Amino acid sequence: MGEGKRGKPGTELERLRIFAELATEYFRMVDLFAPGGEPVPGNSVEGERRRWVGLFRAVLLRKFIVPDEHVSLKLVVRALRLCNYSADPRLTEGTEEAAALFTNDMIRGRPALLAGLADNLADSLAGDDDHDLFEDVLYGRLLHGDADRFRRSGWAEDHARLGAVAAGRFEAEHALSRALEVVSYGFAHDLLRSPEPGGEV
Repeated sequence: MGEGKRGKPGTELERLRIFAELATEYFRMVDLFAPGGEPVPGNSVEGERRRWVGLFRAVLLRKFIVPDEHVSLKLVVRALRLCNYSADPRLTEGTEEAAALFTNDMIRGRPALLAGLADNLADSLAGDDDHDLFEDVLYGRLLHGDADRFRRSGWAEDHARLGAVAAGRFEAEHALSRALEVVSYGFAHDLLRSPEPGGEV
């Protein structure tokens, strides 16, 4: 699936500027809403609050990990490669490090979900590569009320499994943090420029 045209950045350099601001805001939100204190029972009010904060965090993380989003890590890595006009080695190495930290398992929550499901349900889901299970929760329950996805997201009532799937996505924060460092370094040292028109994409 390719990048949608609606709201697309005008240049690869603009993509990197938007990414830097949004990623900075994301990590600020994570800091502000980090759970404090000791672990709490999941069925307590504080346990429920922490669960909802985790879900909203996953919603905000989505734009960085779903490949066709304008500031996805996939497209940010591509933009870094295209905009590194000086071929600065620190910029190049950091870009490749961010790319290596990001995996398909962070996009699809299947491994964490399947690890806890009954065999018969796991078999039925394992062959279905057409949809992302966590996206079913986002679009069927949190962002929209898509009926098909709502029906498929019934497993989300199992909070332990839902938490495991979300945690798999949060692993992408390592790649996101590294990409933000690289983009910030590139801007701070004036190492990034939009590629020439007609350049390689």
